[in-house]
Amino acid sequence: GGVMGEQFHPNKSTTFVNKEQLFKVEYLDDASLTGFVAEDVVQLGDYYVSTRFGCVTHSKGHDWAEADGILGMGFPAAALRSVPFPLFWALTDETRAAQEQSNVLKDRIFTLMLSDDRGEIVLGGHDPESVQGAMVTTPVRPSPLADGAEAFMHYMIDVQSLKVGKHELLNFKDSSIAIQAILDSGTSCLVVPDDTFEGGLLESPFQAFQKHFGDFEEPTIYITIEGTTFTIPYEDYMVDDKPCVMKMKNTPRTFLLGDVFFRRMVVVHNLQNPMRPLVSVGQRKDGYALTDTLKTLGNRAHVPLGKKLVQRPQPAAEHAA
Repeated sequence: GGVMGEQFHPNKSTTFVNKEQLFKVEYLDDASLTGFVAEDVVQLGDYYVSTRFGCVTHSKGHDWAEADGILGMGFPAAALRSVPFPLFWALTDETRAAQEQSNVLKDRIFTLMLSDDRGEIVLGGHDPESVQGAMVTTPVRPSPLADGAEAFMHYMIDVQSLKVGKHELLNFKDSSIAIQAILDSGTSCLVVPDDTFEGGLLESPFQAFQKHFGDFEEPTIYITIEGTTFTIPYEDYMVDDKPCVMKMKNTPRTFLLGDVFFRRMVVVHNLQNPMRPLVSVGQRKDGYALTDTLKTLGNRAHVPLGKKLVQRPQPAAEHAA
């Protein structure tokens, strides 16, 4: 590797290989990253492997200069063809265990937690001491593809209820229906659809939020997953005296649970069975401090992340009034 300070310097690495392929990643709010594909030994926590990644040479939108990089913790189906294995999948690929320069993570599980000034990734499991009460486990839902097939593209799960104070924002015509939510740490806020999905909902969730937010004094947001209700206190979703609840302009049939969700929850991503990925969610224990140093506890590696700045959500959205 060739890390100096907080930046990667290819010319300082003896194992760096330029694959001489260009890449471009475009985001739904017109932000983009471009650069070239390379291969080198990449380490996260105690684990490392030789793998492909993108070296960013140009960025558009957002203040990308504040970030050292973007970790690939998503699904291979959503990856670029030129970088087919996201970092986490490469780090947990047993076929690479025989490589000379590798220390592969045995359990394909990671946990993400955020606070208002830092984050933490736990590789290989989660800390039971971080959870208040019981956790719930729910399947990840696949996304439909253009050819009629399905693939896992996002950490998308079913949500049965979303309330501000006592007011339900998901008023389903059929009470047995759930709506899908994407767990997305790249989004700052809750991003809510302004749509009734052809009558599946009796009113637009975003318009319902605007209408009823002022009915309550400093209301809590309640989210129900697998019959268990999780809470996001008022002070956690208010940013610059505005609710960090935003409207999707181009509404897919889902909504986004961004940083304001991860700041109160313990979110475990279990990819042990790639055909049946699972997400477990627990309410974070009050006072549980995220690590600021790399530490290993049993089979888990706790990796500190730098400060996550509040950014414009993706896709482009509008604040609730």
